[in-house]
Amino acid sequence: MDFDFRLKVFHTAAQQLNFTKTAAVLYISQPAVSKNIIELEKKLGVSLFERKGNNLILTKAGEILFRYAAQIIQLYNKADQEIFDLQSNMKGHLILGASTTISQYIIPSLLAKFLNEHPNSHIEVSQYNSRAIEELLIENKIDLGITEGATDNRALKYIPFMKDELVLVTNSQNALLKQLKKPDVLDLYRLPLVVRELGSGTRSVIENKVRCLGIDFSKLHIEMVLASTESIKRYIQERDCFAFLSIHSIQKEILENRLTILDIPDLQIERYFHFTHVYGGLTGIPNQFLQFCMR
Repeated sequence: MDFDFRLKVFHTAAQQLNFTKTAAVLYISQPAVSKNIIELEKKLGVSLFERKGNNLILTKAGEILFRYAAQIIQLYNKADQEIFDLQSNMKGHLILGASTTISQYIIPSLLAKFLNEHPNSHIEVSQYNSRAIEELLIENKIDLGITEGATDNRALKYIPFMKDELVLVTNSQNALLKQLKKPDVLDLYRLPLVVRELGSGTRSVIENKVRCLGIDFSKLHIEMVLASTESIKRYIQERDCFAFLSIHSIQKEILENRLTILDIPDLQIERYFHFTHVYGGLTGIPNQFLQFCMR
């Protein structure tokens, strides 16, 4: 899965010849683009790009990989399409549970595209945090869930769906930014933070990451706890505080210079959104929608 994503990052970068544009296309940060390219170069043992001023050019090895990457991606898509076509005449009902970030920023366009192709399908979507989705799946109250991470619940199957990155953001006028020219992870202890509620997949990922870096989450300065990404974004635009948010959720505010990312070295928080369902396999529309999104 990681190699597939690195190949996708490389293919996009080879088309854009600019890491900033690549990051915008893939909804990840520029450091994440660089990291994936470096890891791919290490795996292959060659350099794939050369820098010419502010521009990138492909090396000979990069040109070869670009040619084959396009073929590989095309074959992946063709296989997915043929498998999907086997189920194209199905009708049915799907009750979907999606965590807040996904339901607000990821799923709406996918639902619209799916129903354009399958107008006889009926889908109900409800928004819950990741822990609630797992409980509803086990109680058979929803057919399929999309969560912000995976737990060790043995009753459920987790399928990586989309890579995401959590970045530390604040309002662009925050006076504290002038004091953080060379920020490090210990600065987290003095920054006022806004976090999600207990049970949120986003909060769990953040807690685990900072713990791995030797930071005691319980000793951080938590100014506010809010239950949705939108409420956090509105809050930090009015207060000089910080929050970890999905890169998918802040594109508009970044472009409009209302929010800015504080990049702390060694604090890169990547995760996968996961499709989640009870073991035993999916059939009908739930399986069809899953396959459509994975494509």
